[in-house]
Amino acid sequence: MSPPPDFDEVEVARLAPGLSLALPRTPHRGRVGEVRAASAGASLELHDFRVYQPGDDLRQMDWSAVARTGELILRVRQDEVSPRLEVVLDGSRSMALSPRKAGCAREVALLTTEVGERGGLGPTLLVGGARPERVQGQVCRAALRSAAFDAGDDLHAALNRLPPLRPCGLRVVVSDFLFEAPLPALVSRLARGASALFLVQVLDAEDLEPTGGEGARLVDAESGAALEELLTEDVLAAYARRFAEHQKALGAAAMRARAAHLVAPSSQSLRSLVTGALRPLFPPAVGA
Repeated sequence: MSPPPDFDEVEVARLAPGLSLALPRTPHRGRVGEVRAASAGASLELHDFRVYQPGDDLRQMDWSAVARTGELILRVRQDEVSPRLEVVLDGSRSMALSPRKAGCAREVALLTTEVGERGGLGPTLLVGGARPERVQGQVCRAALRSAAFDAGDDLHAALNRLPPLRPCGLRVVVSDFLFEAPLPALVSRLARGASALFLVQVLDAEDLEPTGGEGARLVDAESGAALEELLTEDVLAAYARRFAEHQKALGAAAMRARAAHLVAPSSQSLRSLVTGALRPLFPPAVGA
């Protein structure tokens, strides 16, 4: 399958060899107050605790912890929490507001998985489209080429359809995050089971600043419903206020979850994003 328009796989291939991912440097603290060891022994050694998620093996339930906390707590082994990478791509229609926005989202997701693969992190990609999927390793490239961005709902709803998120060292979520949702609960859910979380918010120029014009209207990309009447100056000003409030709330939710919120304007090249907005995710090598 040939790559979709505005999906520059060649640039990803150029950039990946010189990059590394920002991995957590401190042990992850579990929900029940247990601290994961800085180094682990055999793969069967107990390494952490976490809250049960649908699809987990009930044989790993720690019933004594359940009795103490009232929560369903699992014992997690080292082989489950070894430094792995999980990339979640929002497959909703709003991610394809323009070919460049879709291409930018694909490039960020592919670059992250490619750098993770080179670093031995065993990347897993989850795509929240109309038909959600989970793929691993080198299959991620093909899955990103075929990602249709056809879901009629948002990432918040898609999480209920996706395969369950698994414990990992690093989770990267690529979305525009432009939807109504209880942001603290959403970000907390995305952070669960990950030692580090990056929220990469890919935004088109029209997301950042609608231009209006004769006959222009705000339209919900998922449902196709018109959200406003004509884009007058007052309507555009109201959008700007709501957008600023939304961004502030998303940033606050990320801070509470100890996650990083990175805004990636799709109008910028991937190289510019890596050296600018995405620098915390792809930190320069020491001495570079």
